[in-house]
Amino acid sequence: MPTPGAQVTSSKIESYEIRVNEVLPSKGMHKVDYTTNFLSMKVNRTLTEMTLNLTSDKPHLYSLTLEVKDVAGNVRQCRRFLLVDETSFIETHQDQPFQFTSASPDTDFTWQTHHSDICLSWKEYFFNKFYFDNELFNGVEAAPFGLITGTYEQISGQLPVSGTPNVHGIVKYIISWTLNDRPFSTEIEVPDFLNQTFCNHLPVKDGETYVFNVRPVDIVGNTYNESRTLFIDQSVPQITEIWLEKDGYEQLFVHDSTDLSKMQMTFDAFDLHSGIMKIHWRFGVADTSTELISEHLAVRKPQNVSNNIH
Repeated sequence: MPTPGAQVTSSKIESYEIRVNEVLPSKGMHKVDYTTNFLSMKVNRTLTEMTLNLTSDKPHLYSLTLEVKDVAGNVRQCRRFLLVDETSFIETHQDQPFQFTSASPDTDFTWQTHHSDICLSWKEYFFNKFYFDNELFNGVEAAPFGLITGTYEQISGQLPVSGTPNVHGIVKYIISWTLNDRPFSTEIEVPDFLNQTFCNHLPVKDGETYVFNVRPVDIVGNTYNESRTLFIDQSVPQITEIWLEKDGYEQLFVHDSTDLSKMQMTFDAFDLHSGIMKIHWRFGVADTSTELISEHLAVRKPQNVSNNIH
């Protein structure tokens, strides 16, 4: 009851009316198409619930306006937004990076050669194609003639009039990880999800393996799972047992160039954690710093290896 006022002098509610209009996608602020009512229902004051059939073969964002009229002819309106989506889903851009930015680029971002933070990035990798092609969450223009203001406007919830922060329809990312095939950690929500990155200072040691799982969730609850694996190795390769070999004997002295041409240079190279990827060797004259020949040797398997150079 207004103050001053009494129930006996109040006019009471006469009717309720719901009008449903589509919110039109656009690059900027969205407009509501008030020229055509997608649905309209009016009931007397004895009914305070309505069932609306808003199924669709593609996603739509609707504006629902509730108009309340009293017996004296006074009218109040309020507005809420509703997203109808039974068809869209999350997918991935395979040509966009989803990788550990803290790892070495030379290893295709799979080996981390330091013991600092682990950082993962998936910029533009996950997306909901419908909302990638149709922007629906930038915010909606104010109601005409300023009839709907304050709490009568949708200023909170998942679809406020000001817009919903999202990445092509995705509204959050959930992340978890496992170390050396142990159970996964508890899932946590990525802070500042619009950056599409995550960094964490985890205990890392040479020889350890981390697997990170990222799970995007879009505005209607669709989800997707994908993982990336990171190997830790800060230790440098070891080179031992360097010899010149002739007739089955190992030695490091040479009498002349003819003698040298009949010898093989041998060595052992290994890395206990990541293995050896390639070997670059140079042969020359030390006194004059002259390089006579150099080559790269590819190593196919990451394991302890021994190579002979002829």
